[in-house]
Amino acid sequence: MNIPSQEEERIQAATKNSKSLVVRYKECQRNHAAALGGNATDGCGEFMPNGEEGTLESLQCSACNCHRNFHRKELEGQHPSENIYHYHPNGIAAAPASESDGGHEVVKKKRFRTKFSKEQKAKMLNFAEKAGWRMRKLEESVVQQFCQEIGIKRRVLKVWMHNNKPNFANRKNNTS
Repeated sequence: MNIPSQEEERIQAATKNSKSLVVRYKECQRNHAAALGGNATDGCGEFMPNGEEGTLESLQCSACNCHRNFHRKELEGQHPSENIYHYHPNGIAAAPASESDGGHEVVKKKRFRTKFSKEQKAKMLNFAEKAGWRMRKLEESVVQQFCQEIGIKRRVLKVWMHNNKPNFANRKNNTS
């Protein structure tokens, strides 16, 4: 026999007395290993308020000691696919799945990759070799002028120099 908890009784009473949607907070999704670069959740299955409704303690879960916002929010009487956004393990909010993809979430967010022409690469290589592969040695105005000439941002040049220094600097030393 299942004995309803205080939370379930409160939800049932609210459902009978009101036509508004009832919000339930399900499993905890707090990543306790985020600072270490990992992913570890505590396994708390459902939010249980730590105090009386309306107090600050009621926003704290008595089971896992996390804030209510870490728990997955579910609207009673509404199918999870009707929610505006779905939870995704990578932390990326995804738009609702469409029927055409079988109802599955498809989330692919690729970062933008800069593509350089051969002329840009040759100019950047020449510039980097003259600078000794270090931008700190150069005046800021010289770097800005060069970036404007070839149509890239300073940060893009800096990243390109960092990524290509091992390849080109070693070749020059080996051929000399």
